[in-house]
Amino acid sequence: MELIHVDSPASPLYPGNISYEEEIQRLIDRSIARAKHLHYTLASLGNNNVSQTTINPLDIRPKLEFHPYGSYLVQVGIGTFDATFPPRSLNTYYLYTDTGSILTWANAPGPYCSQHDEYMGGTVVNSILSAENFNFLSSSGQPLMIPGVVFGCAYDTRKISFGRLEEFKVAGILGLGYAPISFPLQQSYQTGKVFSMCLTRRREIQTYLRFGKDVPTPPGGLRVTKLVFFKDVPYYYVNLLAISVHGQKLLIDPNVFAVRNQGTSGGCLMDNGSSFTFLIRPAFNAVVQFLEMYFMRFPRLFKGGRPLRLPFELCYKWMTPLPPLPTLTFHFENADLVINPEELFIKVHAEQQGNYLLCLAFIANDARTILGSVHQSNYLFIYDLNQKLLKFAPEDCSKNS
Repeated sequence: MELIHVDSPASPLYPGNISYEEEIQRLIDRSIARAKHLHYTLASLGNNNVSQTTINPLDIRPKLEFHPYGSYLVQVGIGTFDATFPPRSLNTYYLYTDTGSILTWANAPGPYCSQHDEYMGGTVVNSILSAENFNFLSSSGQPLMIPGVVFGCAYDTRKISFGRLEEFKVAGILGLGYAPISFPLQQSYQTGKVFSMCLTRRREIQTYLRFGKDVPTPPGGLRVTKLVFFKDVPYYYVNLLAISVHGQKLLIDPNVFAVRNQGTSGGCLMDNGSSFTFLIRPAFNAVVQFLEMYFMRFPRLFKGGRPLRLPFELCYKWMTPLPPLPTLTFHFENADLVINPEELFIKVHAEQQGNYLLCLAFIANDARTILGSVHQSNYLFIYDLNQKLLKFAPEDCSKNS
């Protein structure tokens, strides 16, 4: 299966010769739209009565195609055909991988079963549930057909927007959320309800979405925390207990991170559909307050300045060389996720032309904490849905992880 970077000329999402700032702006726009999508869907979740479907015993791993800050696509073949894979026909589609969507859907023809409405970005995708053959690259390097995958054939996507310059260039979603109809649970009979991702910001690196026995086991062991599920809520929550910066645990009331109203408000969820991380406001304020005190010891850093059209709230001007930057640790139940300075901070243009700013790469949110793909980079994440565990470890994703 051909791997195409989303910003390369061969990509369906190629934006042309854009600047670094325009690239970051696209990611911010997508992240903010994503946060709104999560807010709307959590407020309007309903029951899904589609029964689980058993699929043949196959281990598959579609290659991930990614934006350097965390938007990932897979290329799949849908339908029955004899052409060489991937066929140069309308049977080949690009789909966003989404740990927050339960239904796989594509703007595609097919046999009809029953109507289903899938929420995306606060709007509804009207689709017909269908069963078709999906074709992927297998672990042997050859195309592999998965028969009878249940998915939505979208027939009304007029109100759907994937973001600036992207409408209708991606056909739909590969749903990786927690529900019987989602793609990983359709494969649960032989995969043990396990899938993994190793995300990287380096556009030249190949990386994979893996299932079942194809999921690697890092030699250094895994950190393990519970996945928390709620009825009719497809998202992957984890118990976030505290945050440390530069090795110092911040004074944040643990209730700030609590999940409320049966998963419809509060909490911390893992989400590869968002690029940047959203931190609930009281915790965000505590992080900012600590960093302000930390950076006061460095006279070559000057707080202030506003990034050009970006929502980052804590930014600094600096004189080279940069001082040592701190790490940040999310303390999950029984497991710590360390965010290195390269992902914790971002360099962006200031409103004043010609100046750069160093900004904290978090966005404040009043409802919940959303851990986006930028801050999942350089880790292998294993979603074990059978044991309801999230397992992770630092990983060099360039090593075919």
